[in-house]
Amino acid sequence: MSSQDLEGPLTSASLYLARGGEIQLARPVFTGDVFEDIVVTDETGERKIKALILQHPCALRTDGVSLASRLLVAEVRTHHKISSRHWNGNYKIMPLPEMTEDGEYYAAFFQEPYLVPSDSLAIDKRVMTMSQYGVNLLLQRWVHHNSRATISTSVYHEATAAQFEEADLVEEWCSDRANSEDAVLIESKAAHEWLRSISPDGKNSWQMLLDDAQSRSLVRKALRNHLRGLGEKSN
Repeated sequence: MSSQDLEGPLTSASLYLARGGEIQLARPVFTGDVFEDIVVTDETGERKIKALILQHPCALRTDGVSLASRLLVAEVRTHHKISSRHWNGNYKIMPLPEMTEDGEYYAAFFQEPYLVPSDSLAIDKRVMTMSQYGVNLLLQRWVHHNSRATISTSVYHEATAAQFEEADLVEEWCSDRANSEDAVLIESKAAHEWLRSISPDGKNSWQMLLDDAQSRSLVRKALRNHLRGLGEKSN
């Protein structure tokens, strides 16, 4: 990659963790998630849009669990198809090919950001979650749009890998423990309490150990062992 090259995906599917009915209720809200029917106000008045979350996962929450009161999003709408060789240009958008099954080509428009109340992001209105690869590409393009600096996605991988692993673990915990949307909120807090507890080394929390790629499998194993020892699920 030259100093000016923006990267593109090997396949459209590699951008996404889940789409439509694949999305798990237990998945924490994360960078790159797209929600529909989000109400915004601009010079044309009030309208509903599809919106993609732009911020790094650490900027989304005030305490690791509760979302900040307002989140920065970009409008998502239809766009002409961008071929793979043209991903290096078109840096004012994040192309979203095959985001839905409606046959349309979508993109997030960086020049049209909005601050929206986090409570407007109803979990049943989420239409897409990004893979870690997709998040890295998004952050590369978003930072390039604002600064014209082109930073390798491998750098963004290092900056988001621990948070993505944490989201995976919270999803696993809530999928195992929760039977309803209200229960997901309860169990998300319980998962974060466990992640913040001190590991057997007596110094680091489980969450801190996620910063080291060498320790992540140990955290996953410990979490699964802990889940096996818990009682009834939350309803």
